[in-house]
Amino acid sequence: MASGRHPLRPRGAPALLLALLVLAGLAAPPASAAPQDEGGPRDVVVIGAPGLSWSDVTEEGAPAITSFAKGAAVANLNVRSTYFTSCPSDGWLGLSAGTRAAEPRDVTRAQLRADPRALPTCSALPQVDSSSDLTTVEMDPQYWADLSQRISQQGFDAQIGTLGETAEEAGVCVSGSGPGSVLATVDHAGGGWSGRAGINEPCPITLVGAPPISVPSPRSLRSDEGDVLRSDEGDVLRSDEGASKGASKGGVRTRQVAAVDRTVADVVASVDGDTVVILAGLSDDGGKPGLRVLAMHGADVEPGWLHSDSTTRDEMAQVADVTHTTLALAGLTPPDRVTGRMLVPVPDDGDYEDRRASLVDDDAQLRAADEVIPPFFRGFGLGLVGLLVVAGLVGAVGPRSRRPVVRRAVGVVALAAMAVPASTYLLTLTRWFDTPSAMGGFVLRLAVIDLALLALVLVVVLLVQRRWPGDEGASGGPRRSALVAVGTVAGVTWGLLAVDLLLGGRMTMLSVLGLLPLDGGRFHGFGNVPFAIFVAAAFFLMAALASPFVAAGRRRTAALVVAVVGGATFVVDAWLGADGGGALALIPSVGYLVLAVAGVRLGWGKVLAIGVATVVGFLAMAGLDWLRPEESRTHLGRFFGSLLAGDAWGILVRKLETNVDLLLGPERTALLVPVVLVAVIWVLARPDSAAGQRIQPVLAAYPALRVGLIGLVVALTVGFLLNDSGTAIPAAAALVLGPALVVLWIGSARQGARS
Repeated sequence: MASGRHPLRPRGAPALLLALLVLAGLAAPPASAAPQDEGGPRDVVVIGAPGLSWSDVTEEGAPAITSFAKGAAVANLNVRSTYFTSCPSDGWLGLSAGTRAAEPRDVTRAQLRADPRALPTCSALPQVDSSSDLTTVEMDPQYWADLSQRISQQGFDAQIGTLGETAEEAGVCVSGSGPGSVLATVDHAGGGWSGRAGINEPCPITLVGAPPISVPSPRSLRSDEGDVLRSDEGDVLRSDEGASKGASKGGVRTRQVAAVDRTVADVVASVDGDTVVILAGLSDDGGKPGLRVLAMHGADVEPGWLHSDSTTRDEMAQVADVTHTTLALAGLTPPDRVTGRMLVPVPDDGDYEDRRASLVDDDAQLRAADEVIPPFFRGFGLGLVGLLVVAGLVGAVGPRSRRPVVRRAVGVVALAAMAVPASTYLLTLTRWFDTPSAMGGFVLRLAVIDLALLALVLVVVLLVQRRWPGDEGASGGPRRSALVAVGTVAGVTWGLLAVDLLLGGRMTMLSVLGLLPLDGGRFHGFGNVPFAIFVAAAFFLMAALASPFVAAGRRRTAALVVAVVGGATFVVDAWLGADGGGALALIPSVGYLVLAVAGVRLGWGKVLAIGVATVVGFLAMAGLDWLRPEESRTHLGRFFGSLLAGDAWGILVRKLETNVDLLLGPERTALLVPVVLVAVIWVLARPDSAAGQRIQPVLAAYPALRVGLIGLVVALTVGFLLNDSGTAIPAAAALVLGPALVVLWIGSARQGARS
């Protein structure tokens, strides 16, 4: 796209690429919070209470837990395992492995694709009777070896027995009591210890299994699994079958919470003040997934929040963090295969009830968001298609005098649709989830916020029209109004996400178009969906800002504007968003757009230079992160370490398998994503084709639109190919892309009708 007026000199291209490369090297993700001085090894007791949520913790129903939590550092615990819903055994196995692990389900990959959210039938938890003296126990060797092998093949390099093996190598032991605890006390060979709940003097780490909480009722469990445990005398130790007998939903949960409360009371009464006690709701409760209880009390832990370096949040941690923290507090060095990070108490002078209420609200909002996501996407897509069909029919067969009115109406509705993603993020600031109907509360409040944003955009358009009346040519009239409207919505969406990350990213985490922590994908920065929304908004913003300058022949100014916005987009995504895949997508796409609006023709040499800059920039960013202390590394640094160790191929295979599962899953419309993406690439690459000629009037009306769309498609394609669940990236970007193109098409059509 060369310009005869102001062509960019060839030597300017390397400088622009160098600038992008420098940004890549500098934009390593920020360091996470440093652990506090723990004051030497301590005894640690972990109470595992599968299924326990903060909504269960009340003065009436759980007085001992409430008293414990008031003096504790607290957070929500994300218990996602390798399956969508976790079983109690998954929580204990994850604690044992220090990473995601789950007892293999009796389902095939095809069945999981067909119904990935099907509730599992969970196995009974093995239990060893508590005693006053330590007793050695031993798993059946063949059972434990087979279980270890099957879990190691789940894609997370999990090795059960890591907690017990680490203690054994250090010359100490891990004792356990209560249902399930033995799954985390044993070593790689399946040998471990049992003892009384509380402190067992020879062992610095004690695991206590509280009765699991289940809803709507306890599952029918396998009653013959107790024979996998044997004592050192050779006696068979069977699992407790009484826990599998349940009654009604409400009464059962009340009694189960009371049983957990008694366990906590017994443990707290048996430990001294120097012992650290961690209460963790290790798994889901047999119903829908949710966030669970995490609290740490004792020694010098002050009341407040628990910061997790793995999630970079003060209010959310993972099961693997409990493994890492338990080993570290006991004076042991967590091995590299433990993916969790240290839990750091953050003192807070506020009221405990406020902290608990915040944790309950986060859990409730994420559950509600998970419920409304499928109908939201279906409704948005069908509504947009229906709007286009109705508008096309009315415009084709309706009275000619009505067509301008129909076009204006379609443009306004499309503009409102483009503002929906931004509205979903602002929606998290309200209590939409605290309504009798989650979907009703969502739709009502979303509509109010969206209309408010639409009014703001229309005011901006009117102000621009008054300030710069222009003419009815290419630079004025409906075309400019449409461009200003699209640029304003894109700018609001882009700025909202950037500011949210600066302030901690709560909107990004909780929105239906956010990180979806219940899926266990990301807990901070940009996941696939926020990345797609952010990038789509960025490219429309750049196209809107650059078009007037390109039309006026001021290509250097256009290139500077794109470089500034594109560079800021990269820094936000790579630095605040900690998004390695996004960095790989943005370097070539932004680099292309800068050169294209500057009028530089892209030969194979420049394309190769952009590719080299992309790879080198990503490796520089990941390498700088890897050079930091291990505790402070993000997933980028760990991926760089896997490259050095030769383990990166397994990660890439897992990402590919996840994408294939999504494409072949129950939502068959996902198959349209690569098809539509290829179709868009074809239309943009072949402007002389039949489809390309039909959209040429729209592209010609806005000088930077075509190259902006090419840059966006490059970013979406790279993101689709390199990210697990990458299918969501083009689909989410379409929420901005589709309505924006409709608005611009309406603007160009109205301008053409006036001419």
